[in-house]
This record gives sequence, structure tokens and C-alpha cells, in this order.
Amino acid sequence: MTRSISSSYVNVSATEKFGYGLGDFASNLSFGFVSLFLLFYYTDVYGISAAQASVIFVVARVVDAIYNLVVGYFVDKTYSRHGKLRPYLLYGAVPLGLLTVFCFIFFEGEFKFIFALFSYTLYCIAYTTVNTPYSAMTNTLTQNEKSRASLSVYRFTLASLGYLVVSTTANSLVALFPDQQTGYIWAVSLYSLIATVAFLACFYLTKERVAIESNNQPINMQSFFNTLLKNKPLINVSLYTLFFYIAYTVWMAIAIYYIQYVLKQPDFVTLFFLIQTVAYTFGVICSDKLISWVGKKAVALYALAFGTIGLLLQYFVAGNDVFFVMVCICMFSITLGIGFVTMWSMVPDTVEYAEWHHEVRAEGSIYGFYNFITKIAMALGGGCAGLMLELFGYSNNDLTEYAIHGINISMTLVPAVLFLLCFSVVIFYQLSESNYRSLVDKIELRKSQA
Repeated sequence: MTRSISSSYVNVSATEKFGYGLGDFASNLSFGFVSLFLLFYYTDVYGISAAQASVIFVVARVVDAIYNLVVGYFVDKTYSRHGKLRPYLLYGAVPLGLLTVFCFIFFEGEFKFIFALFSYTLYCIAYTTVNTPYSAMTNTLTQNEKSRASLSVYRFTLASLGYLVVSTTANSLVALFPDQQTGYIWAVSLYSLIATVAFLACFYLTKERVAIESNNQPINMQSFFNTLLKNKPLINVSLYTLFFYIAYTVWMAIAIYYIQYVLKQPDFVTLFFLIQTVAYTFGVICSDKLISWVGKKAVALYALAFGTIGLLLQYFVAGNDVFFVMVCICMFSITLGIGFVTMWSMVPDTVEYAEWHHEVRAEGSIYGFYNFITKIAMALGGGCAGLMLELFGYSNNDLTEYAIHGINISMTLVPAVLFLLCFSVVIFYQLSESNYRSLVDKIELRKSQA
């Protein structure tokens, strides 16, 4: 078949890739801070129980997950002079920055729990309003599969930089103030301001090229559900993502407790996250070459096996040997970096799969559904983290060996089991690189004939 090259099948410039990556740098300044410190802030500063915090995470993220579907549907009906997706960055960046700070406002009185639930739910909704369209931008910047993979590498490299900034500087910044309550407010305000500027820079440095063709059907409820429920590659990637994000969210929430109570080295927090983030970034950067050599599926499978081994070694062998523990943490973090790049490189291809089979191009619907899965996973992960602390009897006022053992299990064996579940799903993924290129050819031929 003669190849019909689309005008949007372009190699994206390094400047634009960097601009796109700034969106995830901003996301991780906000989301990274919330993920790392909000559970700890709730239990040790704000003064609610781990069980109450667990309820907050589950309820807010389930509401947010449902909201993802709504956002995705309306994104596909958005048409503006700025494009289909970029306007959400322009108009959503400032509200997201303000609501990030809102999560860490201290509230006294009988409605303390309600205020925390309300503020965190609003934050999740604001984050989704910006992040769902941002995630889908990979599809509208280019149809070139190599550029899309490269965009994911830039995205997650800058995401890890944002995470590194937060994880290595937040504790020191909070410690500058006379009490943790004040410290957290000032820290989150600074990160939110930088994140807002980075989101706006992402908007100005990117360009949407992949237009909706006239022969595509308009999005409606029937095509919305067909695009999602009859999209086998999307379902497969979504299950992979579900298990992976639960593992990631549990690990993120428990990490602070693990450093303080299992390793018993609270001053090690900055160095711990520095090493962990460097390993994660290494995994992200390596992904580009690895995917070009053997493909996304094989890279994901090898990485999941590698990460599982690291987690099992950490629990059964490493003990309290900090050096050995950090080797295992690096193995897990490299898997995180590779895992995020592979799954987010797989998702864009499912848009063309739906376009070929159902004649509708629905980035918003697909990414809305996909982010729905990530939010459900984070709801389950956040809920599991708080629930496991509660089940193992965690209390910062009366810490037992049983609770410490529970923290260790939550940090190692739980993510290991979830990685094995990821492996069992990815092995059935069928949309290879050659299959994807064939879909693009067929779509372009159909457009040219129309």
C-alpha cells in the first residue's frame, strides 16, 4: 500500500517538546506536593485520623474520576482559535494554583473533616480540568509515533524534575518557619505560583496540528461509548494503568512513613527522594531508546519484572541496610519511569484505533476515560494506604512494631503484587508499532478518497 503522509505526521521540535514537558513539570509541582505530603499533613499536622484521611482520598478521587468522563466528553466538543485542548491550560492554570493552596489551609472546629474533604475534592476537579486536556495534547501535536514517544520522554523527564524539586526542597522550606502549619502554606504557595507560570508557558510554546477531518462523525453518546468500550487496546492499557497507579500511589503515600519509622532516619528524606528521582529520571530517559529497539510492550514487561525483583529484595533481604534498600528503591523507580512512558505512549495509538474502526476522532473522550481510570486507581491507592495504616494500628503518639511492619509491607509487597498483575495484563497487548503505522496509512487513504 502506498503511504499517504498526513500534514500532521511531523517531527516536533525540541523547543516544543520542552514546552509540552513544562505542563507535567507544573503538574508535579502541584500534584507531587499533594501526593507526598497531604496524608502526612492530615494525620500529623491538621489532626485527623488515618481512617478519616482514607475516606477523604477515596471520596474525592471517585468524584474526580467521574468528572474525568464529563471533561473528556466536553473537550471533544471544544473548538476555539487556540485549538481543542490548549485553552484549558490557559484558563485553568490560575484556579488550579489557588486550589492547591486551599488544600493546606488549617481549619479548626467540628467541620474540620468536611472542610478537608471539600478542599481536596475541589483541588482534584481543578487538576482534572487542566490535566486531562494536557495529557491528550500528545495526539494533537503530531501523528508521528516516534515524536509521540519522544514527547512522553520530555514530559516525564520534566515531571520528574518537578517531583525532584518538591521532594528535595519541601521539608527544608517547611522547616524555615516556626511551625509546620505555616511552613506548609508558604511552601505550597511557592510551588503553586511556579506551576501556574509553567502551565501558561506550555500553552504558548505548543501548537495543535491534528485537525478533525470532515469525514469523521461528530461525537455523540453512542460514538462516545463505542470509542471506549469497543476499543480493545484502550481497555488493555487501562487495566495496566489501574494496577500500576495503585502501586505508585500507595508507595508515594507510605514513603514518608517508611523513611521515618522503618529506616528511622527522618533527616534522610531529601537524599532519599533525590536518589529515587534520579533513578526514576534514568528510567524515563532510557525508555526512548529501549522502545525504538524492542517496542513498548517488551520494554514494559522487562521493566515490570525488574521492579518486582527490587521490591521483593527490599522486603526479604535488605532489612535496615540503607545502601541495599536504596539499590532496591532505584530498581523500583527505574520501573516507574519506564512504566509511565510506555503506558502513556500506548494511549495515543488507541485514538487512531478508534478513528479507524468507528470513524470518530475523540481524544477528549479517550483521555477522559483513561484519566478516569488513573483517578480510580489513585482513589483506591490513597484509600488503601490510609486503610493499611489503620489496620496495622498506626498512631504517631503510640507507634508499635506491628505498625512499623505494616508500613514495610505497604512499601514493598503490596506494590510487588500489583506489578505482577500489570505483567499479566500487558502480555496480551496487541497494538504493535507496525499495526499502528498501518492504521495511520489506512486512515489517510480513507481521507484522501473522501
